[in-house]
Amino acid sequence: MKSVQVVGKSINANAYDRLIKDLRTIWETGKNRARRAIAKEALRTYWEMGGRIAQEQLTENAGYARSVMQRMAKDIKTDMTTLYRCVQFHETYKAVPETEVLAWAHYRVLLTIKDPKEREYYTVQAENNEWTRDQLLRAVQGDRYGEGKKGKKVTQLPRPSGATYVFKATVLDIVDGDTIVLDVDCGFEIKKKERIRLAGIDCPEITTEEGREAAEYVRNQLSRVPFVMLRTTKVDINGRFLGHIFYSLDETMDKDDIYREGVMLNQELLDKGFARIY
Repeated sequence: MKSVQVVGKSINANAYDRLIKDLRTIWETGKNRARRAIAKEALRTYWEMGGRIAQEQLTENAGYARSVMQRMAKDIKTDMTTLYRCVQFHETYKAVPETEVLAWAHYRVLLTIKDPKEREYYTVQAENNEWTRDQLLRAVQGDRYGEGKKGKKVTQLPRPSGATYVFKATVLDIVDGDTIVLDVDCGFEIKKKERIRLAGIDCPEITTEEGREAAEYVRNQLSRVPFVMLRTTKVDINGRFLGHIFYSLDETMDKDDIYREGVMLNQELLDKGFARIY
């Protein structure tokens, strides 16, 4: 049997193989512990940041809050979306979640879910099945929670597919659940502020509890993305453009992917029960 010669002692091949196997196990176990520790500290950091921002009780006025968030993001060298997520993370979870599986990337997806029962469902599924962030996102966007519910009837809106009248835009204000003010990139360095009415749906009036919930859901969702895609061709009787808005929580998707495969906000509001067909 071959042996490996070291200073002062020789070790046979089998013993050496066991040694290498044990060292690799210790090495990988240590790296996994370190990753989990870093992930836990990241959750605590984001939660504490959200709590500190919340202490200032920034006004709900979208323009003011956005300007403050923009300045903070610049000063601490992060992005505004992360700061919004931190605040919601602190508001949603009364303490830092105890988990060995889920990281900040998972919670950014979970925070988009308004219904606590639905959020808990996806949390348990993600932990038990050790889902990656992408697997969790696909499950949420595919509405796995709603599958098999008796009596669930969802109207499917036609999804626009034409390449004309498609624009990249940033969100300026949420007027109500189905009316959004956008800064639309028209190309050639031309931008235009437009008030967009979501086509094909109608949300309750903002003066009602249901209307406020719809508006808050839209605000929470769109505050988490740097831009949306807009498809519009018509104007309603009030002079507002009718449009379809597309977005994605997947930061790797570009604008073309978002238009083709992202979440269509019009349909999402129907699916979640925040709107009716109009």
